[in-house]
Amino acid sequence: MWFILNIIQSILIIVHTLLCAVLALVPALLGFPKASYWIGRKIWGPLLLLMVGGKVEVKGKVNLDASRTFIYTANHMSNFDIPILFSITSVSLHFIAKKELKKIPLFGWCIAAMGMIFVDRKNKKKAIESMKVAGELIKSGKNVIAFPEGKRSRSGKIEMFRKGTFVIASNSQIDIIPIAIKGSEVLHKPGGVKFRPGKVYINIGEPIKAALFVDKKPEEFANYTQSVVEKLYEDI
Repeated sequence: MWFILNIIQSILIIVHTLLCAVLALVPALLGFPKASYWIGRKIWGPLLLLMVGGKVEVKGKVNLDASRTFIYTANHMSNFDIPILFSITSVSLHFIAKKELKKIPLFGWCIAAMGMIFVDRKNKKKAIESMKVAGELIKSGKNVIAFPEGKRSRSGKIEMFRKGTFVIASNSQIDIIPIAIKGSEVLHKPGGVKFRPGKVYINIGEPIKAALFVDKKPEEFANYTQSVVEKLYEDI
């Protein structure tokens, strides 16, 4: 029974994502990206969660300030992390994605038109250039969501935070909003096609001031932020 249900869910998720991509692509191409992000926050993300029986409980939402620009930094457990974060925030989040996603018909075109940043992880020079683009986006007032682990955790634990995000934060002097995500791996585990209903817990911490790390190594900034996210995770 679960197998049949998962097949139906997979089809619904694909169709829903493609339809939302079409809906979001039109305003993005016409120069109205805010409308595209509204579709992501109000239609794409919430309905994806509904399809798999996912519920979200948010703690610390008072720490979100839509009037300021931040790098939102979270641990990464599932493919559902991005739609979840889209759903709980009231700002347009730009994420850094692997370049292969750009090739996906409709979906890839849509996120490219919305100004997402694509990284060639196999080419260090191009990856660095992409990080510079991210820095310019933030300076222009756009919020970025980053998963410093680099990929989804398959161990169920928070993996080491890489320094790239924190080089950008330090150089651009942009504060970080630390976010802990717990339970999204229940909805969909990395590498599988099984979907299960469950509750996802989000704990949002107070901003971490980039000014405190201006004279320190990016690794120190990364390690400190990881410790904050781990504490938020434990406090859920």
